[in-house]
Amino acid sequence: MRKYLTQAMVRESIERLEDAARTVEEFEEVVVWWDKLDKRVQEAFEKTVWSTDNDKFDWNKCAANMNQADISYLLYQCICQMHNLIEDDDLSRLFDKATDKQKRILYLRIIRGCTPQKIAVCLEMTDRNVRDMEKKMTENIRKGFYIVLKKRQEGKTWLRKHEIDFINNIEQNMGD
Repeated sequence: MRKYLTQAMVRESIERLEDAARTVEEFEEVVVWWDKLDKRVQEAFEKTVWSTDNDKFDWNKCAANMNQADISYLLYQCICQMHNLIEDDDLSRLFDKATDKQKRILYLRIIRGCTPQKIAVCLEMTDRNVRDMEKKMTENIRKGFYIVLKKRQEGKTWLRKHEIDFINNIEQNMGD
């Protein structure tokens, strides 16, 4: 409770600094303070959900501490709901189709940068299964995204350059 009150006081102080800031330098200082606070919140949360044995992520601890952590940080850490963070509805549906285990693997592999071996220990499976699930998920997302972009292209919807490059790359690889 004391940590929460201290954090709330720091947050309120930073908000006051932000309201009072008028110059670029003052706003840069506010950004530094927000970054420090975010880092402290993130480190405190990670200490509660990563157990010491084998750097194993503890899903039960994560669920138990959800009400105690900063809600804005947790929103981005709730792996099974990551599809809600994606603005594009079609992409969101693609991620929503993945199983919770696939989402956990994707999170640990891409966001956290864990090795397949480390993920295998955390999820109690073999590293080969981890690599296979990661490969299947990325292939499904690529295929789904390709279909979505082709429909948009045929519907005369404007596409960005990287989306057009993605379509061309997939079509080129299909021909090989």
